[in-house]
Amino acid sequence: MIGFIIGLFIGAFIGVAVMCLCTVASKADEEIEKHKNNKE
Repeated sequence: MIGFIIGLFIGAFIGVAVMCLCTVASKADEEIEKHKNNKE
């Protein structure tokens, strides 16, 4: 039972970390597109 709870917390932490990375990556893509459009 304790292992399940620990796994749940670790899984939630990994999920939040991945979500943050995805958010940062999408914002970076938007910024790159803006810079490309400004150069043209």
